[in-house]
Amino acid sequence: MSQTKSNIAIGVAAAALALSIYNQVVTNSLPQSEVVVSQQYNTVQHSRADTLKNSTDDQNSRDLNSMDKGALIERIEYLEERILEVENRAFSITPSADNMEQTILAVLEEKERKDKEQNREDNPVYGFYDDLPKDYDLKLKTDPEFAMKVSQDLRSKVLDESLSPTERLSAMGQLQMNMYILNRTQGEMFDYETVDAVLEISRNSQDEKLKVQALEVVAHSPVVDTRIAKSLQDIIEKEPNKYMKTMAAEGLIGQYYQSGETSPELKQQLASDILDLYNNSNSAEAQLVMQRLIRDDELLEQIRRDAGR
Repeated sequence: MSQTKSNIAIGVAAAALALSIYNQVVTNSLPQSEVVVSQQYNTVQHSRADTLKNSTDDQNSRDLNSMDKGALIERIEYLEERILEVENRAFSITPSADNMEQTILAVLEEKERKDKEQNREDNPVYGFYDDLPKDYDLKLKTDPEFAMKVSQDLRSKVLDESLSPTERLSAMGQLQMNMYILNRTQGEMFDYETVDAVLEISRNSQDEKLKVQALEVVAHSPVVDTRIAKSLQDIIEKEPNKYMKTMAAEGLIGQYYQSGETSPELKQQLASDILDLYNNSNSAEAQLVMQRLIRDDELLEQIRRDAGR
């Protein structure tokens, strides 16, 4: 827009100078009598203008009279050169269609990169989704060697304390997803050791977001183990964060449901632990959390039967 204004301004200046030269040349070439008539006519015309315009015109006339014809022509030529230069410059920087397309693609790529970074920051557990190839699920199901290699690498990352909690948590999220894709609840790559490593992140992290997300991973874990159940009970009784209390309670009930398929003894123990929390008079908050989750009388009776009470 600024270039267009410059072009217009220079064009107007050149036109004004050209008109002034024409008037001066014509005046110099007229007979004296016609000059007089012309001057009288000009006087009448000027008298109709306001004082400010007369002053400006008179000043311009004096400036033009002080310049000879050669200087005026030289000035016009200079202005014409400047106009041409500005036009050429404007034309040379006008982006081509290819350049415009590349610019748009670069902007879109940068936006996508920033969106991915923001997604990882907001949800570090599942930030890996953006980097997975489109055929990832199918390759896990059809290529056992690939599935094993990926799971081994992810397990190593979960257990590697030299990595950041975010990296370890992301690896755990992907490992857990792999197990669901492969329809496996437990395996040599997905076991108590990996779940406990994530519990440690939840216990020790100073980042509240990571603490919560780490516990969510554990609460939804299909790995059933008495040690995991005990850790969840401790969180229910001691954790001041009410959401984390509720999440741990959901995880404990999940352990109870899943244990029936693998260990009747563990299921009986978990049912008993759940009832103790449900009737807990030492921690009103823990009791309230369990009572909110076990609202169904039929479920409560089932837990009592499994606990042998």
